[in-house]
Amino acid sequence: MISIMMTWGHMIWVFLPLPLMSLLLLTILPQSFGTRLVQKIFFTRISIGHWHTRLVWVFIGASLIIFSIAARTIHLGFASAHVPCSGSSCPYHGGETMWYRRASRYRAERNFWLSLFTLVLWLLVYKIYSLNDQIMKLRQGSGDGKKTNKSNSDKDD
Repeated sequence: MISIMMTWGHMIWVFLPLPLMSLLLLTILPQSFGTRLVQKIFFTRISIGHWHTRLVWVFIGASLIIFSIAARTIHLGFASAHVPCSGSSCPYHGGETMWYRRASRYRAERNFWLSLFTLVLWLLVYKIYSLNDQIMKLRQGSGDGKKTNKSNSDKDD
């Protein structure tokens, strides 16, 4: 139970603010500065033994695992017997049990949507970063092309 609670603590205090901060850096700051800053933070290469990857893939993978746990909890936790007990009276459960079941269902659904939102945010960070990186490379390529065209035209004159 403690490990599950720590997972959601990490979700709220680590996995959710980091992609929001990255999206703000990518969209508010000038394009080259924001992209370089996010690259230095989240797109650095890390290695664990013989395994090499970028830090952003670790966060995306962890968010995917948390999302799958939340989806599994919703599917298995509420697809069992006595689910139609959502009315005001139930022959199987008393009043406190009904409130507990409703509260646990509410928490499970909240966790599902939070984990899905966090996963989508990390995927957005990756996509926006890669698009900004492509734009910066194209601008550098077009800048180099203009310089070589000018120098070639100067030679012809």
